[in-house]
Parts: sequence; C-alpha cells; structure tokens
Amino acid sequence: MSAPTTASMTATRLAPEGAPVGIGVVGLGVIGRRMLEQAAQRTDLRVVGAWDIDPAACDRARADFPSVPIADSPDSLFADPAVHVAYVGTPPAHHREYALMAAARGLRLFCEKPLTARLDEAHRLVDELRALGTPNAVNFVFASAPAAEHLARRLRDGAVGRPRAVDIRLFFARWPRDWQAGAVWLRERDQGGFVREVLSHFVYLCLKLFGDCRLCGGAVSWPADPAACERAAVATLDCGGVPVTVSAAAGGWGPDEVVFTLRGERGALRLTDWYQASESDGSAWQAVSVPGGALPDPRTAAYQAQLAALAAFARGAVHGLPDAAEALRVQSVIEGLLALPAAAPAR
Repeated sequence: MSAPTTASMTATRLAPEGAPVGIGVVGLGVIGRRMLEQAAQRTDLRVVGAWDIDPAACDRARADFPSVPIADSPDSLFADPAVHVAYVGTPPAHHREYALMAAARGLRLFCEKPLTARLDEAHRLVDELRALGTPNAVNFVFASAPAAEHLARRLRDGAVGRPRAVDIRLFFARWPRDWQAGAVWLRERDQGGFVREVLSHFVYLCLKLFGDCRLCGGAVSWPADPAACERAAVATLDCGGVPVTVSAAAGGWGPDEVVFTLRGERGALRLTDWYQASESDGSAWQAVSVPGGALPDPRTAAYQAQLAALAAFARGAVHGLPDAAEALRVQSVIEGLLALPAAAPAR
C-alpha cells in the first residue's frame, strides 16, 4: 500500500480557498443517499446537485433532501461550475461511463468500488484516467476508518509482534442485506455478490496493513440459477508474506458476522462488525476504545473521516485515499477468486 499522496493539480476545477468543495452525486441508491446524509454534516463539503437514471429515485431524493437540487442529466450536473468532484455511486457496470464523463469536464473523481463490472474494463479505465491526468480516488471504508488506523498503528508499534496469520470470516443471513434489498444488482452474478461488495474492503485492508495481497487458492459455491451471485467462498491469500484465510457465506440462520482477526507472535488484534476493535494478549478479547473525535458512533466516525480525506483530495492536499490503480489490485484478487473452478455441489 502506498503512502498518502498529494493529488495531481491537472483537474481544471478546484474549490476557491475557504469555500466548501462542491460534489456532484451520480447514483441515488443506498450509497448515494448516504453521501447526501453524511456530507450535510460538514462545512468543507457541499452536495451541489445529484442525479439518478431512475426517476423514482430522484423523486425520493427530492422529498428527503429538499436542499439538494436534482439535475436533468449527469452531463448537466458535471457541467455546473460549482461542482469540483464527481462522486459515482451507481452499480459497477456504469462506473466507467460516468467516470469518463466527469473526467472530460475536468473534474476530480471519487468512485465506488469495484472500478467496473469486468476486470478487463477496470484495466482500461485505469489507463484512461492516467492518460487524461484525472485525479481519482476510490471509496474503500478502511482507508480512513479510525478502527483501521488503530490496527495499522498497533502493528507499526510492534504491539503484537511479527504478524503470523489473518482470518477473515463473513456471514450474512440474507443477501442482499435488508437495507440493500432495493439494489437488485447486488444479488446478480455479473456485478454483485458479497465477495465483491464486502470481502473487497478486507482485501484492501490487507494491502493497507501489509503492502501486498496475492490470491493463492480457493473455491466458490454457486446456486443453480446462473444469474445469481455466489452462496459461499473460501480462499487463501498471501499478503506481504502473511497467510490469510477467508470464509464467507450467505443464507441460513444466525446473526450476521463480519470479523477480521490478526494474530501475531505476542498478541492479537480484531475488528468485529466492521469498526469494533479489540485486542488479546492470550486471554479473553478486550474491547478497545478507538478515538473518533466528537463522534462516539464508530460507523459515523468512519464515514466522516473518509469525507475529511475526500475534502483534502479535492483540494490537491495530502490524503490517504487509494486511487484507481490500487483499487485494481483489490479487484484483481476478487475477480481471480470468483473465476476459480466452482466448488463441488453440496450433497
């Protein structure tokens, strides 16, 4: 994982000194609406306008966020001189289209992961953005989350000694989760699934912590419906010499689980439910209070830390957000896993 970078100054639009950064939001599903909600809490960012291909989504946004203008088209939104950053929060199959539309307008790009629905197209987009000189960043939650920063700091400080192994466990009783039920594409094999949507964040976290991540092997279990996403996946990774095991599944009884455990020579670090940190010296896990500023809720603290980094990126300042090339490294691991021969069907 590279160190925080200074964004290129090739974009034609920068926010005036002292003025909030203007964001144009494309995509008004769950994730796009979250951007509207979280940006409204800040003074350094302002959503100038938004758009979605679905008129019903636009109507809901008008009702729920009356202060946010709904644009007539994505091009008219990106043409607004008050917009400095384009946020692309659509399904992955449309990312490249809107990313290049924003780049053509001289905007900085903040895109959801994965970069695109297909790996070959993701390679193409990375090359196109580089050729255009478009400053870009991709939204991996662990880029700025205080809990992830805590893990990185404890690892650097040698608190657990040399890392020996990492275990990633994911389980979802229903996929998509209830709050994502309207996003039909998340249940589809071509661009959805929990491997792309959730495991990718933890592959990124491994890159952040260890500097590298390589797929060694694995297997995926698919349902009979050829259009539906995976039911389960197991994988082994090598991340900077640290062996990582992955077990992920959806469907069945029991509470959802999202657990990342790092075991070292002298102790262990853990994240549960994304942002709850704990440590062990060999005895029972002890919860760790991770500073979140004035935001005691770790999820909100993570969102706000990410938006602070976005504001820095938009001004060409030092930031810790990964760019499209780094997102491509994550996507290569994820798509490599999904392309492995299918696991034998359960008997």
